Amino acid sequence: MLILGAVITASLTLLVSCKREEVGYPLRTTVKEIPLLEAQGVNLVGWDEKGRKSWELQADSGVQFPQRMSLSQVKLNLLENGRPASEGVAQRVTVDNRTSNLVLKGDVKFVSYVDGAELFTSELEWIASEKKLQTEEKILLKRGNLFIEGWGLVANPDLSQIEIKNNPTTRLIERKSSLKNTQEIQGVDKG
Repeated sequence: MLILGAVITASLTLLVSCKREEVGYPLRTTVKEIPLLEAQGVNLVGWDEKGRKSWELQADSGVQFPQRMSLSQVKLNLLENGRPASEGVAQRVTVDNRTSNLVLKGDVKFVSYVDGAELFTSELEWIASEKKLQTEEKILLKRGNLFIEGWGLVANPDLSQIEIKNNPTTRLIERKSSLKNTQEIQGVDKG
């Protein structure tokens, strides 16, 4: 009995004298995404609710994750009612696998097939359900000799209707043809 009492006393002493450490868990844990697939020379097609092509995309390379796809050096064609509306390029594109939304980043440029209008920005999103392009970033739109700058944009895929959200500034740049320049070009020795 004396031995049992000594063991209990020693155990209690150890438990009481041991310093209890609380393990802290961060509020937000970062989970590393594991790629499912990596590919070179990627071609993708997005479809609308009526079964028509909504967009066609070509990329130099891509990585597939469970919820998204990340692509590099991308060319994108947007379609309206199955017909080409505009063509764009971007350094990187993220495709949301659930919604077919696209986020284009890095020197984004779009050209309208309707009138040749050009849109430049650093980030642009294609919202598949609304069939709209949008951004909150700075934009430059060139339509002929009309230049429009501003912040934020909502546009149709063919750039025919555009809403610039903040600080739109419009400039008209006149193009003057110089007779001297024309003569110099024509006078180049072709031999």
